[in-house]
Parts: sequence; structure tokens; C-alpha cells
Amino acid sequence: MANVNIRRDVSDPFYRYKMERLQSKIEGKGNGIKTVIVNLSNVADQLARPPNYVIKYFGFELGAQTNIDPKDDRWIINGAHEAGKLQDYLDGFINKFVLCKSCKNPETVVNVKDGDIFLDCKACGQHTHPDLRHKLSGFILKNAPKKGKKDKSNKKAERRARREAERNGTAGSDDDANGHPSPGESGSDKGDDDGDVGNDAGSDDELTRRINAEARELNEIKEKEVEWSVDMSEEAIKARAQALPDDLKQTLVINEAAEDDEGGPSHYDDLGNWIQEQAKKEGSVTKLKDVDVYLKAKDLGIEA
Repeated sequence: MANVNIRRDVSDPFYRYKMERLQSKIEGKGNGIKTVIVNLSNVADQLARPPNYVIKYFGFELGAQTNIDPKDDRWIINGAHEAGKLQDYLDGFINKFVLCKSCKNPETVVNVKDGDIFLDCKACGQHTHPDLRHKLSGFILKNAPKKGKKDKSNKKAERRARREAERNGTAGSDDDANGHPSPGESGSDKGDDDGDVGNDAGSDDELTRRINAEARELNEIKEKEVEWSVDMSEEAIKARAQALPDDLKQTLVINEAAEDDEGGPSHYDDLGNWIQEQAKKEGSVTKLKDVDVYLKAKDLGIEA
């Protein structure tokens, strides 16, 4: 089934907010003709709105009767209406009752309090208001979303916001731009039935305080000091020396010999004196044979 961008004015093929294209089926004839929107439930779920809001909006815009609570999931509008025409009206519903007025993203949840409607945006944290003069606003006030166990539309919006937050690397999906939890959300799946936004926000604050307190307790746990030591026993020293490469062993022997002879002539001094003596005998240093110098160095234990 073909999907379209929720905002059809966005032509970006990688736009992440998608929905199914509306499919309609015209049934009957004469005065009994009617239009059945086959996939209205799926589209409404992708918009995170109850299906009766969408069908009622069509009824107000078209001036036609609709059913708002079908038992068989057959959403009907009286009269013949093409799918393309209904899709255009759906764009109007999205602009007025789905998109955030601030960031124009569809990650909003409808909340009703004190006779007012506001859209709680999970993307930017703003609370914006739809036009209360529209007939659908009155219908929403009379059929407000239940504040008990979260319905599928709310859960979908929250999951969508959580995925967006993970992509952006933010700390929490339910936090607004200032880093505070968004009102209208409870710390658990069960909230107050009276729909009081302040109480829900308080639940979030209480949960946040508890999490922060536990985190502070974890930070206060100090790691035990670890004392490192080297085994300096004779057996351990011999074992470490045995594991050294041969060239390194030879270097260590030379250094030890130099330390033992500290304050007196070294083997290198002896080799230098020998070379000078031989040069005097031969008449020049250039007359010395490399083999003789090598053998003398080997005798002195300074062979490289």
C-alpha cells in the first residue's frame, strides 16, 4: 500500500513521518449512496489521533452525516466522495489538529483541561492550541481522550518521540527544550481519570527526583584503594630475567659491568688504550685490522 508524507507539502523522499494514502469505497445508489473509508483506522493511528476525530472532521467539512463509533470498523460518510478529495480534506485536519504550531512536526498529543485544548509536542516540548472556533474543537471537548491507561495514539506518539530523541542523542524523549518533563505524561501507564495535567506532571517530577537520588547514592560509593606491589623475591627476579630477550639480557650485563666498574676504567677505556698502543706499533690507526679490533672487543666482553 502506497505511503505518503504526513505533510504533503514536503517533497523530501526521506521525510520520516509517513501515513497510508486514504482508500475509499462508494456503496449504494440514489439517496442511500455512501462512502466507506477502508483504512481510516490505520491512518488515524499513524496520525496518533482517534478515528472518530478524523471522520467527524470530514463530516463537518463536507456537511454530511457520519458514524463515529462503528462496531465493524466501517467508517462511513453519507454521499459519494472520491479518495483524492478526502485526502485534501485530511491535509486540513493535519494542519489544524495534528501539526505542532511551533516546529510543524506531527509528534503531538491532544490534551483537554479546563475547557481548553492544547497539543503537547513531543518533539520540541511546546504547547500549542488549535482553533477553538472550529466545530471539531467542540466535538473534542465533549469526547476528550481518556487519561487512564494510555491509548494507542498516545503510545505511538511517545514511541516516535523516543526514537527521535535517541537519534539526536538527547537525554530523554519526554523532556522539553528546557530539560523539564513535559506536562500531561505520567510516570507509569496508569494516570488519573480526571485528566489533571498538573498531577501527571507531578508524578513525573517525583519519579525524576527518585532516580536522581538513587544516582547520587551510587556516585557516593567510593572504590576501595588498590595497592599494587612487585614480587621482589629471588625466585621472581630470576624468572623475570629468564623471560627477557637475549639482546636485552646482554645489554643489562654490560650496564651491570659498567656499574660495577664505576670509579675505575671501563672495558671501553681498555679497548681504546689497546687501539692506541697498536696504532703506535703499526705506525697508524688505519693499519689496524678490523678482525683484530673485533676479537679484542670480544675478549673484553663488549661485543655488540
